[in-house]
This record gives sequence, C-alpha cells and structure tokens, in this order.
Amino acid sequence: MLTSERRARRPPRSLRAEYDQFIEQRIEEYKDSLPRADILAIGDEAMHEMSDALQLQLTEVVLRDQVDSIIRRRLRLPSFRRWREKHVALRAAQVQPGHWGLGPHDPVAGLAELIEEGDPVLVIGAADGACPLFLAAHGATVHVCDPDIAAIYGLESRSVTEQLGALIECSVIQLERFEPFAWFVACVIEAAALSGLRANERAMLIERLKAVTPEGGRHVIMPVSSSRGPREARLASDALKSSYVGWDIIRPNAPVGRGRGRNIGFTAVRPRRSDTEEEVSN
Repeated sequence: MLTSERRARRPPRSLRAEYDQFIEQRIEEYKDSLPRADILAIGDEAMHEMSDALQLQLTEVVLRDQVDSIIRRRLRLPSFRRWREKHVALRAAQVQPGHWGLGPHDPVAGLAELIEEGDPVLVIGAADGACPLFLAAHGATVHVCDPDIAAIYGLESRSVTEQLGALIECSVIQLERFEPFAWFVACVIEAAALSGLRANERAMLIERLKAVTPEGGRHVIMPVSSSRGPREARLASDALKSSYVGWDIIRPNAPVGRGRGRNIGFTAVRPRRSDTEEEVSN
C-alpha cells in the first residue's frame, strides 16, 4: 500500500480463484438476461436430469448447482486448462499501458508500479475506461465515479469483456455532491470529468478526496486528450495544481513533442507527517 510504512506484499489471487469467479460471473449474467419463465424452464430441466439419481438428496443447493451446470453447457464455458492458457496471455498484455492506449509517460503508469494486490483506488471520471482497467489489471480494487451513465455502462461492458469486472465497481453520481465513503490509497482524476464544475466545486471536491487519502498516498491527474472519452476538453490538467499546495508534485517526463502547454498531467503525493515536521523544524 502507499502508506508511510509498506507492509509485506499480499500474495496474488490464485488462477483457480480467478477462474471460479469468471465462471460464476458469466452464469449470473446469463441468468439476469433471461425472463423468469426461462429460468423456471431450466429448473425443470435440472429436475429431470436428476430424476435418475434417486439416492441423491434433493436440496435447493443441489438444484442450483445443476441449473448452473446446464447454463455452463449452454454457454460452452471453457475448462480451467483452456481458460488458463488464454488468461495468462491476456493478463500479460493488460498490464502494459499500451494495451489500453496509454503512454508509458502518462502519470497513471507510475502509479501501477506502486499499488499492491487488493489496494483500493478511486477513479473520478470513467473517460474511455483506460485508467480503471489498467489499474485493475495490476490487482487494484477500483471504484469509478462519473455522472455520465453512458460512460459508466461502457466501462462496465468493457470490464466484463476484459475479465476484470470483479475488480471494478461503478457509481453514477454528480461529482459536486460526491462524498468519499472510505480511504483510498490513491485517486486518479480525469481532468475532463471536472470541466463541468465551477471552480469552487472542483476545489471542494478535491479537498474531500484529499481527506480520505493516507500519508504517502497519491492523486494522479490525467491529461485531457480528444481520445479520452466524450467530454469536451475545456480544463487543462495544470488548472488543478493550485489545489495541492503543500503536496509534492511530480511531473511526467513527457516525450519530445508532447510537453507543450499545461496539459501533460501530474502526480501529487501527500507528505508524511514526519517529513512535514522535519521541514518545519528546519
């Protein structure tokens, strides 16, 4: 975690656990897509299949498992061995910024190197989904807030396709009213998502986000570009720097041709108390 004292790294989830979660998610999505009559029909089919196993005690759990087995056959879900072969290759690609259209110099790329398995990360603004999906691929538990329901739906759909849906939670909410509900080790802010807020609303939102960021935690302000979602790019990322007085500002090493203007993004690091006290004493 991005705290003053890093703990021993958590072991990553096992592939078997990820596979079981993948299968369960696919089955539940299929159930949700069916009308009640079709679900009942599958239940009848399950009862018929089990009718020959008279020695088997029929319980609700047994029936549910049989229904899931029927759905699994219908969807032709892969075996663990087949899934693992594709999954390992997919994850290897997903941890690369370029897989999501991100550049190696984008500030979020540096954040991915610091987070640990299961670290909670908040993302303000879904944009094109690149940031939350990239961080989820690195094992973070990502919560995304955006007032645009179409952007949220797009992200949720893409997260399922990329087999990262279990690590991403989304909320459709007006950002000027958003009250962070938990501590987050890091927060990624899509500058374009704040462009519709008044200056005082932006400042108050960032103060609320800072209040739930631990010492050593980071806020990553992403640059605005035409490819990062449907919003009009009206707010340069550097316009948010004034909200981070007293925090350490890290500027990305922008490649040649990209370092113009005030829109390359930055990372703000909340100072640790010991560092602040030492500066005051000096």
